[in-house]
Amino acid sequence: MNVSTNYLIIFSLMILEGIGFPIPSEVIMPYTGYYSRTGNMDLFLGIIVGTLGSLVGSIIDYYIAFKLGLPFLKRYGKLFRLTSKRLDRLNGWFKKYGNYAVFGFRFVPEIRALISFPAGLAAMNIFNFLILTFLGHLIWDSTLAILGYIYYYQIGFLITKLEQAAYYLVGAGVIIIIAILIIALFRSRK
Repeated sequence: MNVSTNYLIIFSLMILEGIGFPIPSEVIMPYTGYYSRTGNMDLFLGIIVGTLGSLVGSIIDYYIAFKLGLPFLKRYGKLFRLTSKRLDRLNGWFKKYGNYAVFGFRFVPEIRALISFPAGLAAMNIFNFLILTFLGHLIWDSTLAILGYIYYYQIGFLITKLEQAAYYLVGAGVIIIIAILIIALFRSRK
């Protein structure tokens, strides 16, 4: 496989991950770091390509919700692993926390892709959506790729641990979101 094919594969898989298909970035991006360390690609370019793929997937979800609305999502949301209950919960969070939710949920496995739907339903400002989504994906993807780069000689072990740690990552994501919300609450009271 040539180098450009590696980038195309990363980009394509991360689009699917960004849409919400069960293709975890916790596997894709550490391998990006691994292949960078072995000289088969550039780490920085791999992170950017992966992040842009995630962003494209998130934009697709945003526009599906924005253009087709709630009835479509309630009827076909299962294609995106989006149940009615999850959609209602995400919409509630989004109404309360909007921008913070779009950024913060980018760090929560399994919910990261789904937050684009309430953003689209709420017709969130597209510029804000793009900036917050890009930054969230960039931080997440960079962290995973750098871990793969550092621990390239134990990549299988790293992937296994990342998959096992998904619950801890969800917990850490929730803690980060709560911290952001507390800060926002204090700032809004001032």
